[in-house]
Amino acid sequence: MNLTGGLHWHWRAWRAQARWVQTRSDIETWLLAQPVPTEHLLLIGASAGWMMSAPWLARFKSVQTWDIDPLAAPLFAWRHGGALKAQGVHLECHTGDALTSLPSLLREQPQATVFFDNVLGQVRFQTPRTDQAENRLRSITQVLRGRHWGSVHDRMSGPVQSAGTAHDVPGARKTEQGSKNEGQATQEWLGLLGAQSPWLDHLTDSVFPAGTPLTNIAWPMNASYWHWLQAGWVRP
Repeated sequence: MNLTGGLHWHWRAWRAQARWVQTRSDIETWLLAQPVPTEHLLLIGASAGWMMSAPWLARFKSVQTWDIDPLAAPLFAWRHGGALKAQGVHLECHTGDALTSLPSLLREQPQATVFFDNVLGQVRFQTPRTDQAENRLRSITQVLRGRHWGSVHDRMSGPVQSAGTAHDVPGARKTEQGSKNEGQATQEWLGLLGAQSPWLDHLTDSVFPAGTPLTNIAWPMNASYWHWLQAGWVRP
């Protein structure tokens, strides 16, 4: 299930663009509503930029992407490079594990805004135990203290009741990390998605600090299996 890189993933993503229109639109709307605190963007887990907003990227003077998938860098440059160059944005695409080298990357770029593009929800697949994944996510957020950073990532994923039918994708919904009605809001959101038990917990429920405004976004990965994406922005 952890197909977030390689030729098979990019082929699936390319074929799914029509089904992902609402998801991409919701992500772009959310991103464009955020302030741009610095001129430089460190984009981690960029893949080929399948879900990235070109207008939002063009707000920065420079964009540096990182992804462990060797196909991600050339495909991101192919998809977004021309438009960014036309806007005067300097683009550098790198291959490597930016999560592991995050402390050094932050030291090298003290003024960069950091954005995690659908990568933090994959951490649970990179460790043998859930407690190790939770500890790693905690260490990532701790090293980001004092920085402007944001993320869109998997919160949960699973089968939907309307598999194989014309299931409308609900629009984004706003909530707040740690709010009193968070449990009720979660159940209502899963109901909108048509979630059918069991759904997988991606262990990202505590990534954002309490009080962070959140945007919940539906991602119909395929007709029968959907992801609940959660987007948030943290300011120092």
